[in-house]
Amino acid sequence: MKNTMLNSVLLLLWRDWKSGELNLLLTSLLLAVATIGSISLFTNRIQNSIEEEATQFLAADAQIKGSTPIPEAWQQQAAADGLTLANAQVFRAMAFANDKMQLSSVKAVDDGYPLKGKLRLADQPFTAGQPAARAPKPGHAWVVSRLMGALGVQVGDQIEIGEAEFVVSAVLIKEPDSSSAFFGVAPRIIIHSQDVAKTGAVSTGSRVSYTLMLKGDESDIAAFQNQITPQLGSHFRWVGIQDDNRGVGEALSRASSFLLVAGSLSILLLGIAIAMSARRYAARKANQVALLKTFGKTPNQILRMYMLNIFMLGCTGFVLGSALAWLLHMVILSLLGDLIPHGLQPPGVRAYWAGGFAGLVALLAFAAPPILPLRYVSPWRVLQAKSQEQYENKWLSLGVGTIAIAFILYWFANSVTLTAILLGGIVLSVLVVGVASRGLLTLTNRLSAVTQKAWRFGLANLYRHRQFNALQIVIFSLLFMIIFIMFIVRTSLVDQWRDQLPEGAPNHFIFNVFQEEKAALENFFKQKGIDSQPFYPMARGRVIAVNGSASKDLLKDYRGSMNYERELNLTWSDKFGGDNEIVAGKPWAGEDAEGKYWASVEKEYAEGLGIEVGDDILVSVAGDEFTAQVKSIRSVKWDSMNPNFFLIFNQPFVSEGAVNWLTSFYLPPDKKTLLNDISFTFPTMTFIEVDQMIDQVQSIIAKVSLAVEFVFVLVIAAGALVLVSSIQSTLDERLKESAILRALGANSRLVGQSLWIEFGALGLVAGVISVFLGEVGLYLLQTQIFKLDYLPSYRLWWVSPLLAALLIGAIGYLSTRRVVKVPPLVILANK
Repeated sequence: MKNTMLNSVLLLLWRDWKSGELNLLLTSLLLAVATIGSISLFTNRIQNSIEEEATQFLAADAQIKGSTPIPEAWQQQAAADGLTLANAQVFRAMAFANDKMQLSSVKAVDDGYPLKGKLRLADQPFTAGQPAARAPKPGHAWVVSRLMGALGVQVGDQIEIGEAEFVVSAVLIKEPDSSSAFFGVAPRIIIHSQDVAKTGAVSTGSRVSYTLMLKGDESDIAAFQNQITPQLGSHFRWVGIQDDNRGVGEALSRASSFLLVAGSLSILLLGIAIAMSARRYAARKANQVALLKTFGKTPNQILRMYMLNIFMLGCTGFVLGSALAWLLHMVILSLLGDLIPHGLQPPGVRAYWAGGFAGLVALLAFAAPPILPLRYVSPWRVLQAKSQEQYENKWLSLGVGTIAIAFILYWFANSVTLTAILLGGIVLSVLVVGVASRGLLTLTNRLSAVTQKAWRFGLANLYRHRQFNALQIVIFSLLFMIIFIMFIVRTSLVDQWRDQLPEGAPNHFIFNVFQEEKAALENFFKQKGIDSQPFYPMARGRVIAVNGSASKDLLKDYRGSMNYERELNLTWSDKFGGDNEIVAGKPWAGEDAEGKYWASVEKEYAEGLGIEVGDDILVSVAGDEFTAQVKSIRSVKWDSMNPNFFLIFNQPFVSEGAVNWLTSFYLPPDKKTLLNDISFTFPTMTFIEVDQMIDQVQSIIAKVSLAVEFVFVLVIAAGALVLVSSIQSTLDERLKESAILRALGANSRLVGQSLWIEFGALGLVAGVISVFLGEVGLYLLQTQIFKLDYLPSYRLWWVSPLLAALLIGAIGYLSTRRVVKVPPLVILANK
């Protein structure tokens, strides 16, 4: 019995394949699996590579930072959890050589450092250097280029750090976890952790920063984080890549959100394509079911046979589609060539079968409801030309399809918020479009009475099939709404990332510039052709009270309380830089403060202390205190590589002798040796090289942008498939209508023109509706998911309807042009 059933299913599958019955359904399934699978494979590899490269900012997968030594028990727990460890501590110490001295930032590391990324060492200052993956040996020191110049030493010379002597064995060109807190950083020296005690620089009361670096599988890291977070207290904090570097962290977060949204919307589109194809397949099986019943097949046997047929088709689509997904993602990688970095991380196991699983679930969910009613089809009803649709429970179809899509979306995105926004948006959109489409179709019917023949036929067809056309308008409106939203979001994200670090962005900072040296440095820049940014006066201080209440009593959780406990770089200016935007209050340019101090406070810093416009803050600078009134709150683009400050005041708050100046400048690679001249000419100044970090950030942003562009193209491809599937589902009925028109004397040209007009008008209506839905969806996604500012897209208000009319008109005509080629006699004779 089982063999008979299997043979029947295989025979049915073979006949359906030969007759072309499965073409559209299998194509929809294959493209669904291939599209979702290639999105998963490509984006998973890119994202794994991005995250791998981003972890080099930490020299680890994660860190624990603290102001006291990391407890030994934590380190033992991390090792027991299978994590690899490395320790580092950073402290200030004086470095001496050749009767010169310089305050330096000493990093002491153990043999495991770095866990991720590589150091770069050289024999000469300010050169490219070679990668190194080991810490220095005990008794050896690696010294940054500018400190080599300030102390007048070369590789092989000796320097003193505190009370100990070290051999300078290499020039430190780059450390993977160089701090993103550029200002106030002394020149770096790296030594071995075994040498800390003999320097005498660390004792009770010394200010030391301790870091435990962790490396391991993502699940092990997450498990350890969950265990240790409740124990961190106020002296320690957990640091991941999104905590350590705002620019990279936000780019990764928004890119991940985009890829999830795009992948989820692709699932919606491809689910619709499968549903339309499955519905058409089931509708065309009514006659076959009637014949099977005359041959003695029971309803349950017929149901099992067709469901098994669909399942086998799904398994075929799973295997072939997954293979196609792999090939497609490899072809994309090959075509992109040099844009794709070598050594991409392999995809996760889930990425291999994500497309096949989603496609199989969608196929079974969307194919089952229209196939279930086939068992009720009787030969007599078929002979009366009754449609299978009369037996279909449309609420069941809608319910099962919605549950399946919700399941796939949540499984794919792993986000209740995103799943709820997308599903809620789709349901609301369907209701709105359903009502709007009926009204617009009624309007087209009235217009058909006053137009020429081709227009009359085309517009009348819209109204004649208004129930199904209303469904198509819903589908097309959702399709163009999705494309509309993805285009705007993709453009906003990519443009923002590219603007974040434009070509020629400052890649060096110089500070500790005193008033008497400022003019000389400006003249030096001018002579050497170096384009520098404006100079900012700078002094160190901190807010100690707000409206008379001590800051320590007001602290809220803002990346820990460290930004309030330490001194900040403060400045004064009449104007704010382009990276600053006032979100509350107003600027003070041109206003007379009458000798009073006014302050502008960075938004997140203000939130931490509960500072609002009009509050009075007490500021301590070098032991002196003054009160300032808060005139504005600013948002700041910290990732711009321009000097920015938490607090800006309206006038000087220290004497000229206590001020040092800060500026930034761009130096191309071929002028790197000018740093030697700066170091020798201005030995007391401190400069920081961030060009290598900028290159790394730009590399990450390029990969993120590439992934976003690729996924957007696949969303467009999924949309095209929905268009074809939806239009093909009406092909049988259009063949009959065309045959009747041509039998009554209409020529092929008239029928073809009416098709163009019908689909074009359908596209225009869908395009108009999609604009309004798109703006609502765009607002929700940009403000709630991507955390971007909402800006209406006025240009697309007229471009989108016209594009929809042309695209649907063209695809509709090309997909149905067969109706003007098949002889009417063949169709009417049902041959």
